[in-house]
Amino acid sequence: MEIPASLLMSSGTFAYVAVKASIHASDSAVFGLNDDEIKALVKKFSDYRKEVINGVLLKAAPIEVVNALGQLGYRVVATTGETEVIWTMQRDL
Repeated sequence: MEIPASLLMSSGTFAYVAVKASIHASDSAVFGLNDDEIKALVKKFSDYRKEVINGVLLKAAPIEVVNALGQLGYRVVATTGETEVIWTMQRDL
């Protein structure tokens, strides 16, 4: 069965970020944010941030970070992992 091209191609443009943490952790690494998004999250989470390779570490539980990114227009599109989980999130540009 062939999948119609209209289902394969998207007319929108998206931005993606990844949140990486243990579900029981009190900090979360976020990758792919722009400068304004980083500033908004740092302000929300006690003005704490630490640079990590290609991202930023926030002093907040991963579910809090996922919910905060939801307020910025992101939605979870995929998750992977057991002990350490990665949430892939997308928003329309």
